[in-house]
Amino acid sequence: MTVTRTRAMGSSAIVFALSLAVPSAAAAAATAHPAPLSPQEIHWRGRPTAVGALAAELGQPNANAVAGSLDRYDEWVEANDYHVALSEDGRVVLITKSKKASKRRMKLVEEALDAFDALLAPPDRSASEESFVVAEWGVGDHVPDAEPVVLIEVEGADRYRSLLTGIGAERPQLEGWARSQFSQPGFAEERVSTAAWQAAPDGFEVGDVWRSENELVNRLARLLVHRSFGPQPTWLRIGCAWRVEMAVQGSIYCFPYRQEFVGVGEHGGWEADLKRAFKKRKKRPLEVDEFASWRRNRWSDEHAQLAWGFVEYLARHEPTALPEVAEAFRERYKAGFRTTHDDGTWSTDPTFQVPMDAQLEVLRSSAGEDVMERATAFFRAGKRYRPRKRRG
Repeated sequence: MTVTRTRAMGSSAIVFALSLAVPSAAAAAATAHPAPLSPQEIHWRGRPTAVGALAAELGQPNANAVAGSLDRYDEWVEANDYHVALSEDGRVVLITKSKKASKRRMKLVEEALDAFDALLAPPDRSASEESFVVAEWGVGDHVPDAEPVVLIEVEGADRYRSLLTGIGAERPQLEGWARSQFSQPGFAEERVSTAAWQAAPDGFEVGDVWRSENELVNRLARLLVHRSFGPQPTWLRIGCAWRVEMAVQGSIYCFPYRQEFVGVGEHGGWEADLKRAFKKRKKRPLEVDEFASWRRNRWSDEHAQLAWGFVEYLARHEPTALPEVAEAFRERYKAGFRTTHDDGTWSTDPTFQVPMDAQLEVLRSSAGEDVMERATAFFRAGKRYRPRKRRG
């Protein structure tokens, strides 16, 4: 079965195609390698599969969402002779330099999906009106669990910049953002449900400072949080990503928003740091603002450690609480982001965040009234912590 997609070659599409072209590499690839998968096909479950055939097992809305993601990047894929694959359940589109690379990376994708589901499995929304085709609120028309995450591992800075240029051409409102990312080694952008990173960025010691595998797992986890639960507090989104990264890779090498040097002990030593710090403050338990005030796109050593530690406490000792908390935050964000006025008109507030007192209320409801005291005891004891019967 084949799928034909026709589209007009407007001015933005022409800019997109020109900006992505790598003539010498493409010409060489045409003679040295088999033709890449066409934009109407994706490598799935071990074989090239027509996108239209996905509907039989993934459902038509999911197949359409995959097709839309392919349509966004197909010119870049063809210009650079890259390989496109799909995870078993259709949640992740993976774009890599070759089929061989795809096989290695897809194994990580599947492991990360399992780790994410063990940590933060979304609720069953099959009977909800808030489904794949109903978008009743804003934030880029976010609909839970509707759009696949796209992961792109890029070889070389030129290809990376051409990818960003193409995104800016297709989405003019993102052009400024795209240009701002030229100097970065990678990005994870919720507005296009896409993460891309350079396999070996200039100026980074690969292996010692930069590990592409960790970048894949962490960036995927962050976008999976948004995919299922929409905008979330920074502590939850990044803390969960670190939990997944540690589960799959056994270390933390991806530090969002951080520019400065990362010490050796920070790749896996935060538990000992928290234990030392909280032994010195026996009479003062953890307070919610110590991690919940972490601002988006800003690095903070103190917030980062506490966010990681609090997510670790919930994951180890209140495993059912995290999905409940994330869903409650999603609903509160949905309610607070959009305001309907008396005359029937409505407005949105892009700066809205779930207030810290509301976050604490949700945490106490899901994990117990004394959740902060229990988390504090966990920080002090580390691996020796034994939970007592909780109050509330």
